[in-house]
Amino acid sequence: MKRLWLDTETRSRVDITLGTDLYTRAAQCMIVTYAFENEPVQIWEPWFDPIPPADLYEHVKDPNVLFIALNVAFDRLILERALHIAIPVERWRCAMAQGNAHGLPGSLENLGKACDLPAHLQKLTGDDYKLIDTFCIPQGATGKFIEPWERPDDWRKFCEYALRDTESLRAISIALPTANYHGDNLESWVLDQRINERGFGFDRALAGAAVSFLGDAKIASDATVFSASNREVHAATQRDRLLRYLRERCGVDIENLRASEVTEWLESDDLDPTVRVLLEERLQAGKSAGTKFATGLQRVGPEDRIRHWSRWNGAGRTGRHSGRGYQPHNMARPQRRVTRVNGRIELEPVKAEYIDLVVLPGIYSKAALNDKAMYGGPYEAIGLAVRHGIVAAPGNELLAADFKNIESVITAWIAGEALQVGAFQSAFDNPKDKSKDVYRILAGKMLGKRPEDVTDTERQMGKVAILAFGFGGGVSALVNMAISYQMDLEPIAGIVLPSATPEQMMKAERAWRRAFLSGEDFELDKRTYMACDVLKQQYRTANSAIDQLKKDIDVATKNAVARPGVVFHVGRCTIWAESSMLIIQLPSGRKLLYIAPQIKSEQVEDPEGGAPWTSSYITYATFRGKFWRREKAWSGLFVENIVQAIANDVLRAAMLRVHRDTLSVPAISKYLATTLPPAARTAIVLHVHDEGVLELPLGSYPVDRFRRVWTAKEDWMEGLPIAADIWVNPRYGKR
Repeated sequence: MKRLWLDTETRSRVDITLGTDLYTRAAQCMIVTYAFENEPVQIWEPWFDPIPPADLYEHVKDPNVLFIALNVAFDRLILERALHIAIPVERWRCAMAQGNAHGLPGSLENLGKACDLPAHLQKLTGDDYKLIDTFCIPQGATGKFIEPWERPDDWRKFCEYALRDTESLRAISIALPTANYHGDNLESWVLDQRINERGFGFDRALAGAAVSFLGDAKIASDATVFSASNREVHAATQRDRLLRYLRERCGVDIENLRASEVTEWLESDDLDPTVRVLLEERLQAGKSAGTKFATGLQRVGPEDRIRHWSRWNGAGRTGRHSGRGYQPHNMARPQRRVTRVNGRIELEPVKAEYIDLVVLPGIYSKAALNDKAMYGGPYEAIGLAVRHGIVAAPGNELLAADFKNIESVITAWIAGEALQVGAFQSAFDNPKDKSKDVYRILAGKMLGKRPEDVTDTERQMGKVAILAFGFGGGVSALVNMAISYQMDLEPIAGIVLPSATPEQMMKAERAWRRAFLSGEDFELDKRTYMACDVLKQQYRTANSAIDQLKKDIDVATKNAVARPGVVFHVGRCTIWAESSMLIIQLPSGRKLLYIAPQIKSEQVEDPEGGAPWTSSYITYATFRGKFWRREKAWSGLFVENIVQAIANDVLRAAMLRVHRDTLSVPAISKYLATTLPPAARTAIVLHVHDEGVLELPLGSYPVDRFRRVWTAKEDWMEGLPIAADIWVNPRYGKR
């Protein structure tokens, strides 16, 4: 295939921060610069001559020419919407995606630095920014654009900048590695472009009701706080003023107003009623879910759909997607705070049916403002409703598949932990038998319960522990994950410690003492810390292969850096170093790249006063902001990167299979072809972590077929247990 590099310069009255979809629908294209193979960069100024140059037109018509841009979605849509030049998405390649696929930054400026381009090719000087402000943004005083003929000298400089941009783009894309941007990985990127172009449905009416509801809720909350604080604090969102009032006026020795700290105080049964009101209002006001609805209203486009919300490989070298704008990846799972008999506050999952039948009507009618028992309070009600703002179009349904326990399963699989792999497979084969659920088994051990008696909320304890310990973490990893999941660790001491062996107790006490002396005990009660350490010990003993995996990865990565060219095989991966790069090749063939690795060592002081010891570790270079920085890696990080990357490969493969399979169904193929433009023809509209979501006409894709295709295995997945929860709903809510 022949190559053509292309870049556009545009202006629009829609702010670019509102996203690619809305911006490009209102944009004008002022400049197109392009270069075919090694020929000089050419310029076309559509504002002056709307007819495309003959050579560019011929390249557009030639199916053997690939178009390469920095951010393909943007430039492709500018050509299509502003210049009426449509090029099939399969004929595009993206330098940003190619860089991201190899752990490199996405912007042209930073890619230029990462590829060590000559200074004259590196993008954006101070003058360049001024030129962009001059011609691409409406002037504040007049609200009008400055036209090229009004400042001819600046326009000439702007054209020179545009020419240099494409020259830089060509040099960068040629210099970028290609290992992770071809074959199935490239096909995954093309599919991502289709998913972004189709977008997902957004309930404007619900969002509008939610924004209005939140406005009323804030007025009510502000009035409550103002009254309870003797007119000294005007709103629960006034963090510093509220904290000062609680300390100075109420005598409350509260450290901060983070959710975990406030929740802990609210569990006190002797808390002053006024203080309780203020803390409850603060906890509610701290919930940010409502901003999703406001953001959605800003970004929703034609057909009530939010488009171009996903960035392929945007989460770093693991390959996982990231969100932008609306960001469905960071929506909290629907759960509500429940006060138990013992006074403890726990999070309890809320079913989709309850949200649809109770919570959403309560938001529309504003009944949720006053009935805390039914709705959990106004802000909590909004939090429950956020996912349900994503909807299928009339006559359609959402079909979703969520891989079960995928990271825990992969950890056991790559380690060769046969018993745990078998336990997961048994659980998947018997989905209704709670006694076989690996997470419930460990949670039961932590809580002194039979697995079948462990609640869905308590099951999270088992999940948190397995993920924390599976990546080689200890007490600190368990504590950090418990904070993320708002899980209370204190009760486990009374369950775990009585069953611990003398040797486990001795090790746990020593671990606590060292942590206490070094200030790394997280202010946990001694017995709670020891219980966490005992759990870690028990996990490592019961899963010796997983524990050994961390050690083997540590040895292999250090030896690879020390002995470039020597290949090591660990955990179904291949590890070696070459050309100032540490490479971990995954079972799928995709590579994790760590740039300029070095082995470092440091003296570690014994907090108990013993002899210090030497610790060695790997550092590697990564691009943060606008500069290269060195980051520290350890075996647990490598294990976590490998596991998350393999989970991403499993998801990519599943989405490709489902995409191809749905196109083979006549009813679906006809629906996509008759209702959607070519670039948007895919059944998949959303993917969040390990879950994929389809939107299709009612009943057009049988659930059993969806499950079979989604959980099918590629050749490299041999022996990996795979299962998925499937649900169908007109809204994005798991039934």
